Amino acid sequence: ECVINLPTNALVDEVIGIGDCSGARVNKFKAFSLTPAPAAKVRAPLINECYANFECRLADSSLISKYGLFIWEIVKAHVAISPKYPRTVHYRGEGVFMISGPSINLRKKFKAEDL
Repeated sequence: ECVINLPTNALVDEVIGIGDCSGARVNKFKAFSLTPAPAAKVRAPLINECYANFECRLADSSLISKYGLFIWEIVKAHVAISPKYPRTVHYRGEGVFMISGPSINLRKKFKAEDL
């Protein structure tokens, strides 16, 4: 089980700090002034300050030993209602992050029955 948390760019310093330390030695909630919130379907806590939290259970472990790949099933999603289009931060590796960018509305390109 785990919770995948989706932070906004306002939490980028906390994201870096959390990634640079071990939870075995540091209480990350306390050290980074984050608020744990109870999950509905898994034992791991949500991070209250994150825009979205996805409660997950391991769906397939067959690729872990060969590729280090975990296949998770989202069993419950929590998403804030505001802001409507948050600027979320995503780690790309080697110290590089991506901040979500502008949105484009393609709703008119879909047929009514597709929506």
